Amino acid sequence: MKYAIIMALSFVAFDSLAAQVQTERVFTNAGYPYKNLIMKAERVELIYSEDEDKTSCRVKVYKSGNLHESAPVKVSSKAFSSDPVQSCLARQNAKQILSQL
Repeated sequence: MKYAIIMALSFVAFDSLAAQVQTERVFTNAGYPYKNLIMKAERVELIYSEDEDKTSCRVKVYKSGNLHESAPVKVSSKAFSSDPVQSCLARQNAKQILSQL
């Protein structure tokens, strides 16, 4: 019985780890308005999925309980790997979100 409880707890622990979303820090040197947007926001999320030579991505910006989200776009994997934030968020949209923060 004691071993059954220990095994059940280990399954719960591994199951909760599998449900977590993988996150990583991305640094950008894109300049204005991207740098200002990142500095003013509480959190910036870059959500993406890769499919062969294309990457679908969108950006979520959180500030004071408000969410600003860009429309999903498809970009080349090469452009995404060199400038992820800049390729997923158009400069005009970044300026618009920055003005709302």
